Amino acid sequence: MPAKLVAPVPNGQIEVLEGGNEALESRIPRDEVRIQAAKLIAAGFQPKKVAEAMANYLSPTGNPRSAYHKLNRWRYQDPTFRDLIYQQSVLRLDLNSPDILDGIRRSARRGRVDAARLALELTGRHVKEEASVTQVNVVLQNIPRPE
Repeated sequence: MPAKLVAPVPNGQIEVLEGGNEALESRIPRDEVRIQAAKLIAAGFQPKKVAEAMANYLSPTGNPRSAYHKLNRWRYQDPTFRDLIYQQSVLRLDLNSPDILDGIRRSARRGRVDAARLALELTGRHVKEEASVTQVNVVLQNIPRPE
């Protein structure tokens, strides 16, 4: 029997790929299953769809309903799983940073002052006016006065 692997598909669906043997399903570490579920949720897939696609990994019987309950239990009662989802979301955001910065650049070129200001601040060419002014005291002692 082939093992099932889960992969996101561009049209917003989750595709289950066949391959390997079923004995591999029972040997996949629990942490790896949690990481893959967190990646799919962070990618924007609905938890119900994730549970259906990963039912054989989340439920011993392969029941999508019990897999959904287990996934919800992780989501609502396990802060470590929520941290995994957050880490995966931050990773996706970080990987999209070049696109985000390109969008800021395009907005700045079109005349958006806030985008231009942000772009200049990010490049170090502009300092916010809210920056605190430091006080400078010059103390001259034992210096003869000019005549």
